[in-house]
Amino acid sequence: MNRKDTYLLVILSEIRSQKLYHALAKSFRGPETSAIFQELQILEQNHEEKVRAAFSTEFPGEKKPEFSPLIPEIKDVKLSEPLEVLEFASSREDLAASIYQELAAQTKDPEIKALLEGFAAEEEQHKQVILAEMQRLQGSMIWFDPSELNGLFE
Repeated sequence: MNRKDTYLLVILSEIRSQKLYHALAKSFRGPETSAIFQELQILEQNHEEKVRAAFSTEFPGEKKPEFSPLIPEIKDVKLSEPLEVLEFASSREDLAASIYQELAAQTKDPEIKALLEGFAAEEEQHKQVILAEMQRLQGSMIWFDPSELNGLFE
């Protein structure tokens, strides 16, 4: 894959993620969850803007790419089931991170490689945000050090 194709693939991936998070922000009624997806949408938009800027710098005069960012896999997700939706979002972050890692491994240009590796790391962070929200919805977050309970149950 050449550099131009790499840029285009990354831009498309970021647009798809933005659309997904926009839809999820609207579909979740809880303001905390909605706010998380709004923030993730903004982070993905920042990725897209960075890549578009790099694309414009490297390919001046090229028409900026426009995409129809449909996510066909979402049709199999029960949108009425919050945990299933969050699991889908988490899997999308895994996919994005692995694509960025693979592209970085195939890229010889150190600047592009660093950009892609950075995006892979950020996608992993996004996944952690989603996993934390899943835990919150399931009520399984632990906000204390379990050692603080020593002696309380004896």
